[in-house]
Amino acid sequence: MDGVPVNFASELPKREDGSYDRTPLNNAVGQLAKIIWEVGGFRFKLRRTHWDRLKFIYVCCQDNCHAVDSVAKGKQDHPRMERFECHSQLVFKPSLTQRTLEITMCHRHHTSYVDLHLSSDVVAFIQERTASSTPAEIYRELQVSRPARWEDATPSQVYYQWQLANSNVWRRDPDPFNSAQYLLSERPGFITDVFIDANVRALAFYISDSINTLARDSRELAMDSTFGTNNGGLSLFSVLAEVHGTGAPLAYCFVEVFKDNSKGVRRAEPGSMIGVLAQFLQKLRALGLDPAFFGTDKDLSEIFAVRQTWPNATIQLCYWHARRAIRTKLSASQETNTQNEYKPLEAQSVIPDLEICWGSMPIRRPDGNHRYGGCACPSREQFTNFNAKGRMESKSSERETVVNIFSNHFNAHHLISDHNGTYRRSEQIHRDCAREMYSWCRTRNYFRLWAYLWVNWYQPSQWALWARSANETEIPVLKTTMILESHWRKIKHDYLHRFNRPRIDLVVWILLTRSIPDSLARMHALLKQDHRRAIASWRKAFKREWKKLASRTVDDIRRYHTDPAQWSCGCPYFLNSRFLICKHIVSCYEPVTDPINFYRGIQRQRVPPFWTHPSLTLRPEYRPTEVQSSTPANGGADSDKDIDPEAVNEELVSDSEEDIDPAVNDDESASDSGDSDDEIDKFFSDMHCFVKLMENQRSKGNRPFLKRAIARSRPMQTLVKESAIVENRRTMIKTWDNQWEHPATMYLQ
Repeated sequence: MDGVPVNFASELPKREDGSYDRTPLNNAVGQLAKIIWEVGGFRFKLRRTHWDRLKFIYVCCQDNCHAVDSVAKGKQDHPRMERFECHSQLVFKPSLTQRTLEITMCHRHHTSYVDLHLSSDVVAFIQERTASSTPAEIYRELQVSRPARWEDATPSQVYYQWQLANSNVWRRDPDPFNSAQYLLSERPGFITDVFIDANVRALAFYISDSINTLARDSRELAMDSTFGTNNGGLSLFSVLAEVHGTGAPLAYCFVEVFKDNSKGVRRAEPGSMIGVLAQFLQKLRALGLDPAFFGTDKDLSEIFAVRQTWPNATIQLCYWHARRAIRTKLSASQETNTQNEYKPLEAQSVIPDLEICWGSMPIRRPDGNHRYGGCACPSREQFTNFNAKGRMESKSSERETVVNIFSNHFNAHHLISDHNGTYRRSEQIHRDCAREMYSWCRTRNYFRLWAYLWVNWYQPSQWALWARSANETEIPVLKTTMILESHWRKIKHDYLHRFNRPRIDLVVWILLTRSIPDSLARMHALLKQDHRRAIASWRKAFKREWKKLASRTVDDIRRYHTDPAQWSCGCPYFLNSRFLICKHIVSCYEPVTDPINFYRGIQRQRVPPFWTHPSLTLRPEYRPTEVQSSTPANGGADSDKDIDPEAVNEELVSDSEEDIDPAVNDDESASDSGDSDDEIDKFFSDMHCFVKLMENQRSKGNRPFLKRAIARSRPMQTLVKESAIVENRRTMIKTWDNQWEHPATMYLQ
């Protein structure tokens, strides 16, 4: 035994508990088997050990007699090494006391074993570049550098070694869910929570930096989920806030549905997904988020969770998802069963001239003549007995017409006039849109199409989810959930593409160290208007659109009742425009003299005028009079339903009669009030009392009082906004600058 190239001890060492430590002997026998492999070309693996007789039994790795079929389901075509009927056996029987080693080998000759393991030089080469390069880059560099046995390395082996070296950075526990929790607890600036409801578990974490920055001023939020980010099958939800037309992440939530062992499927119990998402969103509300609009796709669990959390928020379905859903339904070949849910009496409450018996099942008609045959509906005999199921009627040439009509209904709003120049209330818009779609289907006898559209889109409960007119005071900046789709694309394509089915803790680590820091830096740059560091992607599209519209000729803007001061036009282009602009409105403004400052600094608003910038100056012939400039847009964002329009008009007329020459009156009032220090002191005292009063009423939740008080304080808000613009100006202020709405702005020092 002393002559073999492996060191065998003279006796087994003992542990503290008195037992023998067999590790040194196992290692010595394993080293000897490796030497036999390197010299003979055949690799043997340990099959069993008899410690009572001190015997180690090895078999050939390519012996088909001792092979175990470990190929996973679906991997039958996975390549593996060739096997043989070699009837192998290699036995080591050492005697430590007599210092002898008995070796017995039985083996039939066959093709030698091919070592597929990476060499030590290749492993060291990979580990040196783990922190700075991707697996694909390392594999390309490996082919160029050519260390020992580089030709045996495969891309999957390089990826495995790269991931193994990186796992020490993000792996905290063998269980990925627990490891992700530990990883989040180590990072300051994040609030972590775990929610459980029935068979659904969620891991949520909130970004303190973005929440503290955006909580007070954030008016629009959007939520969406994505799949395929991890090997555990967990869905990833995210909530983004609107920042200058782009999205800033506020929180993420991994949702896991436990598998039902009896059925072998993953399916959330009824209401459990809503419960988990509601807990996730309620934490955001507790942190100060109170949005006016919440964008989402038509996911009922998300919609119900938002309604439970913010009952007063307007849910805005994605414009792109809504149009795609209708296109998909119109081109589908399967039968529909919406007639069982279509209730014509409810539809008639919105459309008075609707025919009850047209396209409705007798059992769904109101109890009375319509149900039992006593009515005089023209189409009663046609729909006395018909199958509720059937393919929805539509011609390929008419499908896009339906989508376009739906798009017009989606974009209609109280703050935008129709083609007749009329500003309609929200209820009137709903009635007119439902009647238009019903009339279109009725003239073509598309009763199944009408039933589908009413049940899924036009009945009041569904109309409030997607129509912009559901919120009468404002138009949201976000029209789609594309900011979330772009966010998912960036995470998957820029970060997760390096990994193959990563664990959830690895995904969390990527979000914490890669995605979120980049998003926060972009958010702060946009808020500071630092265009060198970040610029919103929509500005390039807006620039192209504005230039294209400015180059077009306009004959007469009176045709569509264009009101450039209130930023409203009745043309179809304006209604469906992404940016709420058209050639008629663009033609009413002076040409842009400083395009760089204009296209980088123009800002979108939710109330008229929808776009604001110091360079936006109306042409003299389109400038409103004093009465028009102080009048809200037909009961828009500054008006209330219970205000009498005639009383408002009388008040405005009386004010205009007193201020015949605004410039002279402003000078006189400024000089009169400036000479009295008592009046100035009283004004400051009243302002302090006003702020305390507003804070007191806000703490009590008195929204009607706040709404009317803010509406009457618009001039003060205008002065504050214009003062900020003056401070950021690069050029000197003109004495009589027509762009200022407040008369005190030109005296600002």
